[in-house]
Amino acid sequence: MSSRSSAESYLLDFHGRLAGVTSRWFADAPMQRGEETFPSTYALLVETVPRDARSRVVLDLACGDGYLLELLAKRQQSGLSLLGLDMSEHELAAAQARLRGAAILHHARAQSLPFEDASVDVVLSHLALMLMDDVETVLAEIRRVLKPGGTVSVVVGGDLVRGEAFELFLGLLKPLLAAEAQPPMKLGDPRVRSEEGLKELFRAGFTDVAVHPLVVQSDGEPRWVWDSVRTTYDADRLSASSQASLEAAFLQAVEPLRRADGTVPCRWGMRQLTATLLLPTGQDDRG
Repeated sequence: MSSRSSAESYLLDFHGRLAGVTSRWFADAPMQRGEETFPSTYALLVETVPRDARSRVVLDLACGDGYLLELLAKRQQSGLSLLGLDMSEHELAAAQARLRGAAILHHARAQSLPFEDASVDVVLSHLALMLMDDVETVLAEIRRVLKPGGTVSVVVGGDLVRGEAFELFLGLLKPLLAAEAQPPMKLGDPRVRSEEGLKELFRAGFTDVAVHPLVVQSDGEPRWVWDSVRTTYDADRLSASSQASLEAAFLQAVEPLRRADGTVPCRWGMRQLTATLLLPTGQDDRG
C-alpha cells in the first residue's frame, strides 16, 4: 500500500481494535426509506443486486468483516461472483472467517483497485465512502472497474435525527473534545455528507443518480445505546477519564427519554446513493 494519511492510520488502528464493529451495531438495525422498511442498511444494499441467473460480479468496497457479502452468498445465486476489498487486515481476517471462501478478498485501498477495467457489474459500499481520502480518485477507480451500464450503490452518513439519544450524546461530547484540545477528526470529503455534494461527485460518468434519505432504528436500553454511540470515532479518541465522564453524563441525560419498556429512542440519519455508469456513446443496454 502507498503511504497513509493520518486519517487512514487512525482508521486502521480503530478497526484493528474493533474489527466487525459496524456490522455489530447495524446488521440487525431496521431502517426506513420513505414508506419502505428493510431489515437493515445491509439488506437494502443487497436488494440492489438483481435476483436472476445472469453472470454478475459484485464488489463490496471496504467490506469490513464481510457481513454484506455473507448476505449475498446466502442467496446461493447461480452466476454471482463476489469480491471484497478492505485496507484493514484485521477486518479482512474477520471476513475470511465469516465467508469461508464464498468471496475473493483483497487487501488494498479504494484509490487503487486491483481489478481489470470493466470487470465488475455492481459496486456496493456500506458506511465507508464518506471516510475515504481523495474521493474523486475512488470514484475514478469505480468508473474504471465497472462495466458500462453497471451499478453503484452506497450507504453513507446522513442528517442528525433531532431530539433523541444521539443528539444528546453529541452535545455532551463536544465540550469534552474541546477540553482535551481534540478537534473533531476530519475523515473523508465533506461533499459525501450532503445530498448536493453526492450528486455533484457522481455527476461525471454516471446517469440515473438517485439519493434517498434513510432512518435507521437503534432504540434500546440506555446502556446498550451507550455501547453503540461510544464507538463513534470522536468518542473513541477521548481519554479513559473523559470517556467515563461522558458515559455517566449520557446515562443521566437520556433518562427523561426512557419509555415504559425501558428503551430510549436512538435513530441514525443516513443516505443511499445509487447510480448507473454511462454507456459509451452510440451504445444502449440491449442484448
